[in-house]
Amino acid sequence: MNTRLQQSDFLQANASAQPKALTAYNYIRHAIITMKMEPGATISEKETCAELGVSRTPMREAVLRLAQEGLVNVVPSGGTFVNSISLRGVIEGHLIRSSLELRMVRLAARSYDAVRDRDFDLLMFLQGDAAKRQDYDQSFAVDNDFHRLICAMAGFPDVWQTIHNATGQLDRIRRFAIPRSGYFDEVEQEHRAIYDAIRAGDADRAHELLRRHLDDIAAVVEYVFADRPGLIVQEPGFDLSTLEVMLAPAAQ
Repeated sequence: MNTRLQQSDFLQANASAQPKALTAYNYIRHAIITMKMEPGATISEKETCAELGVSRTPMREAVLRLAQEGLVNVVPSGGTFVNSISLRGVIEGHLIRSSLELRMVRLAARSYDAVRDRDFDLLMFLQGDAAKRQDYDQSFAVDNDFHRLICAMAGFPDVWQTIHNATGQLDRIRRFAIPRSGYFDEVEQEHRAIYDAIRAGDADRAHELLRRHLDDIAAVVEYVFADRPGLIVQEPGFDLSTLEVMLAPAAQ
């Protein structure tokens, strides 16, 4: 299957100011995460280069990075294809994300600075606007920006990039599940509660609220299994009866 992308599908408004390889990477990754390019889709190097106005060198750099994240499979002399969603990859991404973020939120609460309130208020405005318009892509982007903000408040903004690089498979099912009932209200309320705990300097409460927030991923996986059988590939050795135990963040 050959899927042609459109510039309107790409959220990066300032793409022209980015290195061309990063522009291509963000463009393709966004299409994969939002399921505009589904598992098995062929990524046409020629067409994508034409869409973005880039040469083959930055395009190939972008594809290599996506392959390293497990999002695409490059077959020598056979083309580049979007990988299936791997259950192992989802779990690994969640383990990395929860481990790092739970540490970050404690640090954020201990080093709270009111200068960040403006950033948070803007995110909540954008989240509410996305909810009104039922804009799932914008909501997903703002959701990630909130978690990026926690890392920045903790004093380790680059930790979010580590999380981002490890969670491609996880992001695909997170984005797929957004249309489920109650998502918009749940996320806004949970983000506000987490930030209020950070603002109060209550590291224990911020940690517990974020732990509960991230713990939702087990339900998300089960939702995707039920709603779209076959979308997630279950590798040998994974027992679905222990899924919740594997995905639940540690209490401490």
